[in-house]
This record gives sequence, structure tokens and C-alpha cells, in this order.
Amino acid sequence: MKTIDDDPMFRKSMVFCAMTGFACIVFFIIGGVILGGMLPPLFNSAETSAEFVSKVSADAFAIRLGSAFMVLSFALFGTLGAGIAAQTRRAEVNPMFSIVQAVFAAAAMTIGVLVAFAWGLAAFRPELYEPSIIVTWIDFAYFLALFSVPLFGGWCVVIALPILWADEGSEPFPRWVAYVNLWAALLYVPGMLIIFFKDGPFSWHGIVALWIPYLAYFAWIAVMSVSLLSAVKQSKVEAVETAAPA
Repeated sequence: MKTIDDDPMFRKSMVFCAMTGFACIVFFIIGGVILGGMLPPLFNSAETSAEFVSKVSADAFAIRLGSAFMVLSFALFGTLGAGIAAQTRRAEVNPMFSIVQAVFAAAAMTIGVLVAFAWGLAAFRPELYEPSIIVTWIDFAYFLALFSVPLFGGWCVVIALPILWADEGSEPFPRWVAYVNLWAALLYVPGMLIIFFKDGPFSWHGIVALWIPYLAYFAWIAVMSVSLLSAVKQSKVEAVETAAPA
């Protein structure tokens, strides 16, 4: 039976999981930035419901198409999270943090997909909706994405802890990855302020509550994707060294 270090299939699957992180970023840029108007925000939470309806009606097709790309993007939280959990599992004697990470990844994927669903539903039939319904869908999408700090921040924490608590030389990722995760968790916190503000930098369209968490999260995805690829490369080197004759 093959061990993890000399299993080419395992390494290929880990590369696949890492590459889905990059695909996640690309799909969000297409769906959430270029087409959908999630970032930069097409809407302002202080606007009237009539202004929401006008914007949705004017850009309904782009919003619908953008939400389709966002579903693709956010679904890939699951594959990236599976790769991270699998790499953590390699450093564990008994699985605990890897299982918790998988649970957080599944929850993050679910929340992400619901964000895209809400965004698409806002533009599904705006001519029939009451204006307040469109506002509610947009609010719901941003609340799912930004107010879920314990989920996304908690995911980062349970990635960081097994790195920091591992014996030196047996960490699943380099220690700097743990500190990146802790910083990311901290940068998500402003998202919880949206419950108190409908305008200004702490609202869901503001620079503090929207831009900082979003940029931190997608930067985190890039860092973890690169870290997974590096871990795969290192495991391949270790496998070659182990197989080499003394």
C-alpha cells in the first residue's frame, strides 16, 4: 500500500484543490466585480427602495449572469478547504483539526452559495417584486457575506492552531501561514459592524466593513492556494529523498 508521500494521486488531487482556489478568485472577479456589481458595490445601503429597483432593472441580465459565476466561485470554497484539511491531516496522529476544518469549509461553501442565490434572486423578476423585497435580497446577500465573521474567522483560527501547536519540523504549513490566518480572521471583524450602520464606512457598502474583509478573504485564498502547492512540492521532494538509495 502506498503512503501519502509516495502517492502521485494524492499529490495530483492536492494540486487540483490548490488550483480551484485560483479559479475561485477568477470566477468572482468575473461574476462579482465585472458583471454582478457586488464589488465595487452597485448599490448603497442608504438608498431608497426605488433606487434599488431602478439599478436592478437596468442591469438585470448582468446581475443574473454574475450570480452564476459567483455560484461557481463560492462552490470552490469546498475544494480548497478539503485540500487544506487533507494537508493538516498529514501532521495529525488523530484527526481533530482536519475534521473541524472540513466542517468550516462546508459551512463557508454553503454561505457563499447562498450569497450568490440571493444576488441572483434580486434580479430574477424585479418587475413583479415589491421594492422592499429587492432591498431585502441585497441586504441578505451582504449580511451572509460580511456578518458571518465567526464562520470565516473561525475557519482561519482552526487552520492556524495546528500549525502553531505542532512540534517544530512537523507543521502542516510553515508558521508564517498561521500568522496570515490570524491576521485574516482579525480583518474580517469589521464586517460585523454592518448591523449598526446603513451609511458610511461601516455600512455594507463602506470601505471598512466591505472592502477590508473582502480583499482580506480573497488574498487569504491566494495565500492558501500557494501554500498548498508548496506543500505538494515539498512532499514530492521528500518522497524522492526517501526512495533514493543511501
